[in-house]
Amino acid sequence: MRILMVLLAALVLGVAPARADEAKLSAELDAFEQLTLWRDAAGTAAGGAVPTGVIVRWNRALRVRVVGRSSSNERASTLKFLRQAGEIAGLAVTIEDGEGSGENFKIEFFPEYSAPPMLQSAGCLTRYWNTGGALTRVELYIRSGIRDFDRCVSHEMLHGFGIPAHPHNLRSVMSYTQQSLSEYTQIDIDALRTLYHPSITPGMFHLAAMVAARKVIAERLGMIPAGGDANALARPVMDQSVARLRKLAEGNDRTAAIAATQLSIAYLSGHYVGIDRAEAGRYIRLGADRGAPEAQFAAGLMMSERGNPIRDDQAAVVYLEKAAAQNHAGAMFALAGLLASGRGREADPVAAYAWYMLAAARNVPGAATARDNLSANLSAAQLAEAKSRAEKLLPQPAR
Repeated sequence: MRILMVLLAALVLGVAPARADEAKLSAELDAFEQLTLWRDAAGTAAGGAVPTGVIVRWNRALRVRVVGRSSSNERASTLKFLRQAGEIAGLAVTIEDGEGSGENFKIEFFPEYSAPPMLQSAGCLTRYWNTGGALTRVELYIRSGIRDFDRCVSHEMLHGFGIPAHPHNLRSVMSYTQQSLSEYTQIDIDALRTLYHPSITPGMFHLAAMVAARKVIAERLGMIPAGGDANALARPVMDQSVARLRKLAEGNDRTAAIAATQLSIAYLSGHYVGIDRAEAGRYIRLGADRGAPEAQFAAGLMMSERGNPIRDDQAAVVYLEKAAAQNHAGAMFALAGLLASGRGREADPVAAYAWYMLAAARNVPGAATARDNLSANLSAAQLAEAKSRAEKLLPQPAR
């Protein structure tokens, strides 16, 4: 009897912690997805969440400048939230003084009587810029004297660190239903810590980020050793992520285009769903055919990549043309390269020069150099034609 009790105790002690760890992993992974990979949008098939496309986060130190008039308490509270988030994310934070200091994170206070219209109802607001998912600049606007100041600022500060969502079912400062919160919760801290792990990189796609996050969280919980295999863990959450993307991908809007692009990349790379070239090709076309320029650009890049099993240069040119016509600067540059080399269509250096011109005007890296190199092979008449063609292609200014 005593041996049986010992065995039973060992069984309970051995199984219960594993189940608790699995539940913790699933909950934390689900929260990470909701906070960083989905954003709020009413009336969508996913119950108010649409895919953001890629991981967006800082990959550099923050140089912060605070401008405008505020109370000393408001300024101190704002900087407290900033430093807390920076410490969790492992980012160096320097407070700069004076214009021209090279700041990339600007905090601007407005007195209540002269706040701009955008702050009349919001109280505080964040704008951010990113390149390929890497944040390059954030501007946080705050109206002084507002109620629930700490809640407003802590909420917007997380936006400024790359967390876009408002998941109402989580006890997170990002949730509008948790009105009592005025500081980062453990859910926020865990999501931010995972987001800034070195293996979660700017521009990482949805399912690739979920695979990496599952491993990061499992290691942090001690469920696997560093470098261990997490493939068997949290499968219901991962399955749900795939199911939501598939459901969204069957729609007929920009949300569907993003979801389909996510799936095509997952099927091509084998992130969780396994490699399936047929599905990769189907989803990339499905996304591009929805008309979203970013999906058309992704399709063009994938189909023009040398060595890619779904390579199709002719289709790549068509999709890049569609994206470029919608003012997608990256598509302009990629399209110019194909037209210059004669891939997917007969070489057309005049058209290539025109698209390089347009890409250079939008500050695409390498476009100006490619344009100038190509000009050496064009006559004066061809250059004139290329410039005229560029004006006819996209006469409107860049958005």
